[in-house]
This record gives sequence, structure tokens and C-alpha cells, in this order.
Amino acid sequence: MDSVKKGTEIKRFTEGNLTSHLVKFAIPVLLSHFMMILLNTVDMIVVGQKLGEIGTSAVSIGGSVAMFLNAFIGGFSSAAQVIIAIMIGGGKQKQISKFISTVCGFIFVIAIASMIIMLPCTNLMLDLLNTPSEAYKGAYEYALICIFGIIPIYFYHIISAIFRGLGDSKHPLIFISVACGLNIVLDIIFILGLNMGVGGAAIATVIAQFVSVVLSFIVLARKREAFDLTIKFKDFFNWDKQALLRFVKLAIPMAINNSAIQIAGMVINSMTNDFGVTVSAFAGIRANIATTVDLILGSVATAGAMIIGQNIAARRLKRVNGTLIRVGIISLSVSVVLIILFLAFPVSIFGIFTKETSVLELVYPYLPILIFSLVNAGIRPVTRALIDGSGNRRINLIVALLDAIVARIGLAIIFGVLLKWGYMGYWFGVTLAELVPIIIGVIFYFTSVRKIAK
Repeated sequence: MDSVKKGTEIKRFTEGNLTSHLVKFAIPVLLSHFMMILLNTVDMIVVGQKLGEIGTSAVSIGGSVAMFLNAFIGGFSSAAQVIIAIMIGGGKQKQISKFISTVCGFIFVIAIASMIIMLPCTNLMLDLLNTPSEAYKGAYEYALICIFGIIPIYFYHIISAIFRGLGDSKHPLIFISVACGLNIVLDIIFILGLNMGVGGAAIATVIAQFVSVVLSFIVLARKREAFDLTIKFKDFFNWDKQALLRFVKLAIPMAINNSAIQIAGMVINSMTNDFGVTVSAFAGIRANIATTVDLILGSVATAGAMIIGQNIAARRLKRVNGTLIRVGIISLSVSVVLIILFLAFPVSIFGIFTKETSVLELVYPYLPILIFSLVNAGIRPVTRALIDGSGNRRINLIVALLDAIVARIGLAIIFGVLLKWGYMGYWFGVTLAELVPIIIGVIFYFTSVRKIAK
């Protein structure tokens, strides 16, 4: 009976209907991302309604530090889930248990190190972001509390990645739903009830993610037989060097990619904040909407990457191609719907985050840039699924260096400073840079992937 139960919940995407696999995996990821959107935006909405544009600016700037942490660990979690998928596709399932215990132990060390490094740098980061004086205190409180909450933030990402790598996208949805629901309740209590302001919003987020992480560990422990895992407590401290080396080689380029994009965004926000609290508040809302769109379409890319990872490992190019086509159809369809919504109700959508007239006056001048960005967003999941699913560390590093560091900051300076377009030039430069990973992904497919899968 035990042998029947082992591994029964591991999903294999090398056989069966691709569309069914993609949709069934992507829908829970999409819903998880919606929950993540709520988790990320509820603080801004509640604080914005309570404290106005100063509160919105504080959460935006302080939250950019939290977003950097999420981006950094997001690279590690993406690497973990792709490697697990490749192990399954390549028939190396027995290596997964040691890999998971090694990764979890390593992530704990990384979390502690990140906290030690970032705590004394909080003021420096806010100064580099040119935080408006009116919003400085709130931004500092938000950033500092999020840094203290690094461990639950990191472990939420890595445990969810493990489940997804095993083909289970439903449990991460449960974990983030618990966190989101609890965060909303705590925001109402801390901000509206106890008047704890911006700091209360950050505390609510950290507590909610801590509860979610505890739940995820309990479920993983109970599901270990269904996933054919043989992990003991001591394994978290007894790392497998080969597994760690494989993980680090892929995780570091992915983390650099995510972090560099976030750093580029922080640099551009710093330049934008020079234009005052109104533009700073709009920049925060703009960034939140961009993150929302990326999370929605990222669900399709994540599902595609899992299927592609297994099928590249199994050397099934036809299924890789079929997955890419399906990812493109879905993501472009979503992009078209979003474009229609923003063209029809631009002020209403931005008005969810603020009622300040001065902030909303910037919506229409920004709208053409937003539409251009949404077009890019519809194409990007195809190349993102391909690059992530391939598990190729070199291509991830190339994307990180060219997209984030060279293109985003470089083009923002060209249009914002040299051509004197101001903050609109910064945002247009970032949008234009989004074409870089798309071009790299196309070149990578024709020069490498077709050969790997044959």
C-alpha cells in the first residue's frame, strides 16, 4: 500500500494534453498571483485612504525595499522549481529529497545574511531613493519592519516553489490566500482601528506571511509520502554539495536578473522622486499596476516554464514548441483585454489607489506608455517561459546584465535626461527596455533550445 502512495501527486508533463496541463497548472498560479496582488496593494489602498498621498508615497518607497527582497528570493525560488521540474523530466526523481533539504537549509542562511546586511543600510537606501521628507518616517518604518520579516518572506517563496516544481500549484494558492485574508484583517485592525499608520501595514504583512509559511511546512511534511520525499530534520543541516552547486549556479543568475531589474526600478524611482511627492505617489501606483500585470501574465510563464523544463529534459522539442504557442495565445489575449480596460477606464483604475486630483492628472499623459508596456507584457511570457524552463544559467545572466542594468537605466537616462522628457522619459525608457529579453529569447530558441531538445 505504501508503494502505491509514493509519488502519486507528482505531476508529469511529458505526456498528455498540453493545453490541459497548462491551464490546470496556470489557473491556481494566476489565482495565487491575484492573492499576491491583494497582499501587495491592500497596504497602499488602506494607507492611501487613511493618510492621503503622503501615506501612499511612504508605502510605495518603503515597499520598494520589500519588493527588492521579493525579487531577490524570487530568483532562488524560480531556480528551485525549474531544477525540480528538470529532475522529474529527466527521470532523476530520487535526487529531489536531498535537493529540497539542501535548498531550505541554504535559504535560511541567506535570509539571516540578508537581514544582517540590509538592516544598517535602511537609511542609505531611502536616501538613495530621494525619499520626500514628508514621507520619510513612514517609508523608514515600512522598510525596517519588512527587513525584520525576511525569513517568512523568503520561506514563503521557496516552499511554494517546491510545490510548483513537483507539479502542485494548488497548495501555494491556499498558502497565499491565508496570508492575504489575514493581512486584510490585520490592516483594518492596525491602520483603521489602532491608527498604527504605515508601520502597522508592514507588521500586518509580515505576520500574515509568517502564518502562511508555518502552514506550508505542515502541509509539506504531511505530503512527503505522496511526493515520494524522504527528508529528515537533520538533512536541513547536512547539505549535498553537488545539489547546492547546481542550485547556486542557476539561482545566482536568476537572482541577479530579478534584483537588477528591481535595482534599476529603484534608481529610476530615485530620479522620479526629485519631482516631488505627487509624482512619487503616481510612480508608486504605476509600479504597483506594472507588478500586477506582471503577476497576472507571469502565471502563464510559470506554468509554461514547468512544462518546458520537463520536456527539454526529456528531449521532446515538439511539446516544447506546443507549449510556447499556447503560452503566447493566452498571454496576448490577456494583454488585449487589459489594453481595452485601461483605454476605457484609465482614471477609474488609477483611482482605486488614490483620490488625489493632482496625482490622477498624470494618468492621461502616461497612458500611451502604459499601452506600449501592455503590448510587451503580452509577448514577454513566451520568452520568459522558455528561458526559465531551460535552466540555462548563462542566458539568465545575459538577460540580467543587458535588460536591467544596461537597457533600463541607460534608456531611462537617454529619454529622461538627455532628451529632457523628465519622469515620462524615465518610464518610456523602461518600457522600451522590455523588448530586450524578448529579442534575447528568440535568439536563444533558434541557436540553442532546438539543439538541446534533439
